[in-house]
Amino acid sequence: MADKKNAMIIIKRYDAEGGHAHHGGGWKVAYADFMTAMMAFFLLLWILAASDEEKLRGLANYFTPTVSDGGSSSDAAADLRPLMAAGVMTGAVDNTGNVQKPTFGRDNPMMVFDSRLRDKAPAVVVEYADTTDPAQADQTADPATVAAAQEAERRQSEIDRMAEDIAERITSDAELSDLARNVRLEKSDGALTVQVLDQDEQSLFERGSADISEKTRELLLAIGDVIAEQNQPVEIVGHTDAAAFGASTGYGNWELSADRANATRRTLMDAGIAGARFLRVSGVADTQPINTIDPLAPENRRISIRLVYQAG
Repeated sequence: MADKKNAMIIIKRYDAEGGHAHHGGGWKVAYADFMTAMMAFFLLLWILAASDEEKLRGLANYFTPTVSDGGSSSDAAADLRPLMAAGVMTGAVDNTGNVQKPTFGRDNPMMVFDSRLRDKAPAVVVEYADTTDPAQADQTADPATVAAAQEAERRQSEIDRMAEDIAERITSDAELSDLARNVRLEKSDGALTVQVLDQDEQSLFERGSADISEKTRELLLAIGDVIAEQNQPVEIVGHTDAAAFGASTGYGNWELSADRANATRRTLMDAGIAGARFLRVSGVADTQPINTIDPLAPENRRISIRLVYQAG
C-alpha cells in the first residue's frame, strides 16, 4: 500500500480537436471568405456588363497610370495621359533605340473584360450588281416603246444626214459658196428647217418685190436638189422685216411674205420636188422675227423651208 501511495501520478491530456475535428468551426470561416470573394467577383462582372462604353472608358482611365506635364504622377482628370507614347508598340524598340516597357493591359485594361472594346468590328464588303445590258433591257421593255425609240433615232440620223448634204452641196459649189452665210440649218426632233435669209451685203429679193434674183434662184435650186431625193412633206413660210410700205395700194408685208413663199415653192418644184409634197405655203409678215431687238434687221427678211420627218 505504501508503494502505491508513493507511486508517481501521470496525467494524460488529449487535444480537443483530436477525434472530433470535423465538429470544429475553422473551415466555416474559410468558406465564408471564399463566398464573399465570389460574390464580389460576380458583382464586378455584372457592373461591367451593365455599364455603357463611355462609363467603361472612364473607369479604365481612372485605373490607368498617368503622368502630368511635369513628369510626375497626377490624379487630376485634366492631366491624365497614357504612359506610353502614341504609335509606339510596347515591348518594342522605338525610334531612339530604347526598349519600351510592356504595359500589361494598362493602356486599356477594360478591353480584357468588355468584348465591345476587345472584338474588332466585322469587315463589311459591299458589292454592287452589274448594270443591265442595254440589249437585255430592250428585250424586256415594251415592244411599242422600243419601236418608237428606234424610229426616233432613225429620224434623227436622217435629219443629220440631210443637213450635212445641204451644207456640202452649197460649200462645194464655187458660185454658191459666197452665199453660205445666207443659209442657216436648224435641226429639231422630227424636222429640219433651212433658213434662207438676207445679209447686209446680200439680199435674196429686190426690196418690196417677190421677184427672185438669179443668185437666189441658184441657191434655192441647190437646196431643192437635195430635198428632192426625200419623200417627206415640205413647209414654206415667208418672213419680212417691220418696214411698212404700200399703204396707199393695200399691198403690204402680209402679201409680200406670202408671194415670196410661193415664188420659193415654184423654184423648188423646178428642182424636182413634187407639188403634192408641199404641206403648207404661207406668209407671216414681220410677226416672227429672228432679231427681236432690231425689227428692221436684214436677217428678219427670210424664207423658211421646213422638211418634216413623219413617223413610220
